[in-house]
Amino acid sequence: MPKFKCLVTGACGFIGSHMVELLAENGHEVIATDVQSTINAQEPIKKECVLTTQKMAQKLIPCDITSQKEVEKLPLDVDYVFHIASVFSYAAPWEILYRVNVQGTTNLLEAIRKTQGVKRFVLWGAGGVYGEPKPEYTPFTEETPPDPPNNYQRAKWFQEFTTMLYSKKYGIKYTILRPTTVYGIRQFYGGVDFLRTGHKAGMLGLPSNMNTHVPFVHVKDVCNMALYLAQKPEAENEIFNSNDDSRMTMIDVMRFIAAIYGKPFMLLPPMPMGAIKDILLFIADIEGYITQKVLKKKGLLEKDQLGMMNLDFLYSNDKLKATGYKFLYPDPKEGLIEAMKWYEEGRYFDK
Repeated sequence: MPKFKCLVTGACGFIGSHMVELLAENGHEVIATDVQSTINAQEPIKKECVLTTQKMAQKLIPCDITSQKEVEKLPLDVDYVFHIASVFSYAAPWEILYRVNVQGTTNLLEAIRKTQGVKRFVLWGAGGVYGEPKPEYTPFTEETPPDPPNNYQRAKWFQEFTTMLYSKKYGIKYTILRPTTVYGIRQFYGGVDFLRTGHKAGMLGLPSNMNTHVPFVHVKDVCNMALYLAQKPEAENEIFNSNDDSRMTMIDVMRFIAAIYGKPFMLLPPMPMGAIKDILLFIADIEGYITQKVLKKKGLLEKDQLGMMNLDFLYSNDKLKATGYKFLYPDPKEGLIEAMKWYEEGRYFDK
């Protein structure tokens, strides 16, 4: 296998640290970059991400991608750029989401345009850009028109659009991944909440009508497919849904989580999920106002995330598999068990 020189942005985060690890383990030269505040992270799980990147990358360069001057100082004499850096938060203000996710991407593309040496720009998009499921677009395919339902997804869609615009105007070759529910070790936000619930709850249960699907993908698969597709001519200037073959429902997931933690699981009678969702959204409005406007801190409930509650998300990965990609974790059960053991051995949920 030929060896490449690669730049990884957001390299000290959950996915970024795995991308650095994969590239280094395959003998590639890795230049890692992240914002200084992330590099300085002291929270136990976040620190594990940083330590992994510091160990595996040839260089770790502090860089705020919202600063064009800082971005232009990055060494861009590389074969591939894996652009993972983003604000991943449904609660973040639009100004921050736009500045980091959209303007930061623009700054990076502008610097790449000036060097004209990058073989492929691989962008981490988001599976949520399709919006709420509709019968005529089930499952979601890459041909489904984007309809981002919240500020986070809108910023991710603008990020994709900016990438495609630079490709059309300046010939930058790209591949865009749209991951779904990513999981794995060293995660501190998102899919890890399933495991955190299993650890902390005395018992688990769900209403019998909460049977919507959870689209999973292991973090190692997301990174592996990024490296795989970056080298594929047929993946040039293409978008790929990034999800495994599983079709687990919320009930399947929580029953499995209960089993691996040795906790009882109770299937509850059907409940009016629409009404419950409306109540939670109302509470989130009030709680958000008090915490953000009055107390000046992040709230516990994320309204935009609640908006996706009890929606049935199904994704097609046929386009990805047509390239010949083989999943490391076609089913999430093995990966969830591995992750659970890692969190329990490190007692990360108790810190």
